[in-house]
Amino acid sequence: MDELELIREYAAVFGKGTNYHYYIFSKGGFTDGLLQAQERGDVQLLTLADIFE
Repeated sequence: MDELELIREYAAVFGKGTNYHYYIFSKGGFTDGLLQAQERGDVQLLTLADIFE
């Protein structure tokens, strides 16, 4: 979840619009918190396998 919060802070610097799409890439998997955030539609999580499909 720390990564998602950091990405949100970076996006806020641009200050344009309110509709942001967040993507996090991982080759080792995701925490339960990030998986729950994805279920809520807060972030899109992609693994290495997703990229090569």
